[in-house]
Amino acid sequence: MYSVLVWIDSAAGVCNLLQLFRGYILPGSKEDLTSNYRYLAWGFCLLDQAAAYIVFAANSAAAQASMFAVTGESSFQWMKVCNRFTRFCIQIVGALLCGYCASIFMAVISSISAYNLFRFYSPKKFLLLKGK
Repeated sequence: MYSVLVWIDSAAGVCNLLQLFRGYILPGSKEDLTSNYRYLAWGFCLLDQAAAYIVFAANSAAAQASMFAVTGESSFQWMKVCNRFTRFCIQIVGALLCGYCASIFMAVISSISAYNLFRFYSPKKFLLLKGK
């Protein structure tokens, strides 16, 4: 389960790096992003939302699996792993906390992406920040 979490978090990291360098990849400035890039904005928004949901789901599944390591499961005759491997359990807790922090940050990134998408559909001065 934990190796799946590592692969999912790595894929989400690559998506975030692509989002970071999106300004260098796309030609033109932000003012030039008109209806030609509307479909691309939909793609970025959906990619951000999917990455945020998948990372949160993978962290939740890993948290559930780690609860079996802490408590054991008597009906399956699984022993408590944390009684023997204390350092492993401490590292898993740290990894899960970092994963949940990452999913919160990805939700913020997803909301920024949704803002960039829906400003194409708003009246001209509705979603613009006030200037000086």
